[in-house]
Amino acid sequence: MAVRDVYLLALHEPYESPQHAVPINATIVHAMTLLHPAVPQPDGGRMYRCLTESPARADGDVVPLSTLTFELDGGRMWPQVADWEGVVDAVVHLARKRGCDAMSMGLPQLTALLLSSGPNTVHQLQQADGSRFQAGPVDRLDRLGEMTRHVQRFLEEGPFWPGDNLVAPPIQPNVMPYKPFSST
Repeated sequence: MAVRDVYLLALHEPYESPQHAVPINATIVHAMTLLHPAVPQPDGGRMYRCLTESPARADGDVVPLSTLTFELDGGRMWPQVADWEGVVDAVVHLARKRGCDAMSMGLPQLTALLLSSGPNTVHQLQQADGSRFQAGPVDRLDRLGEMTRHVQRFLEEGPFWPGDNLVAPPIQPNVMPYKPFSST
């Protein structure tokens, strides 16, 4: 059963924008934006299906690209699904050209680290004063909650516009290949 309203959170190389005070290193778009003709197809369509057909998904979810990587056996299944880098580059370009609705953000370093890592990753970090701390799954969920609240506030103004002239997602394979990563 596919969910309808899911959002991709893509972290990417930072870029400067006159509309933002900090460099933009993350973009959130509606999953349907992956069906835009400016996005490489069928790759975008297969990523769309991964976002909307995963048994772990619910309407309103904000799904980092790192979660898709985790679900695709830690990235080992990406070659069967899509050139995710080409798709992300096209989505960011489309968002910058205002060809779709997007939330472009400059995420703090720790947030970017947590959201670019898998859902079970624990980071050992050192602060400037030399003290150490850990950040892991609970912290990542907190940051995803923040992103979800940002999207919900955006939606108060109306739905995300995914762009025009969207293509149909590919029908093959019948079922997308999910195999959450296991280190065992």
